[in-house]
Amino acid sequence: MTAGTLLHKTRTDLRKWLLAIWLLRRKITHAMRRGEHELLLFGVVELDESLVGGREPGSGRRGRTSQRKTLVAVSAEQTPGGGLGRAHLRVIDDASAKTLTNAAGALIQPGSTVKTDGWRAYRALTGAGYLHEPHAEATPQAAGELLPWAHIVISNFKRWQLDVFHGVSAAHLQSYLDEFCYRLNRRDARLDLFRRILDRCVLYTPPTTYSELIAA
Repeated sequence: MTAGTLLHKTRTDLRKWLLAIWLLRRKITHAMRRGEHELLLFGVVELDESLVGGREPGSGRRGRTSQRKTLVAVSAEQTPGGGLGRAHLRVIDDASAKTLTNAAGALIQPGSTVKTDGWRAYRALTGAGYLHEPHAEATPQAAGELLPWAHIVISNFKRWQLDVFHGVSAAHLQSYLDEFCYRLNRRDARLDLFRRILDRCVLYTPPTTYSELIAA
């Protein structure tokens, strides 16, 4: 079974090897986390929410009323030329004004212009120091045209996690969101990505306990 592989002639139980490999990967993804207020988006930023998770057979629920999926705040920075800059994704508990305003504070630099849909909870952004630019969509499908980069980012994440991991649990979703954004925000430095990750693991990430890894 292990002949000709990296584990050829190993005397260690394969279950321990698999656990070690999993813990090492979790250590790497832990290092990909964005620190609080690190790399805040600025300028013109699209902000939206999206549900991540499997289908809900027979529930008939959609959008913000879903019970079984995880709600994620999606923020995408527009470049001066109208392209995609950086993006951040953050698990949130609900779509209330307080929660969305707190999410904006953790993701977007105050003074930025924040473009949203017409959801009333976003009105609180003005009082939080942002220039709020709401866009009421005629249909749910029109939201993708009003906030194109936010929708592209979350759509790409969903496809990535399905293709690579075939789905992720809600308990560990934030770690996968962090990994996706780490890769996305450094897409212009792919040749140096491995060294950057090693630096974060060795130089900038403190020792991580098992409980922190499984809870991240």
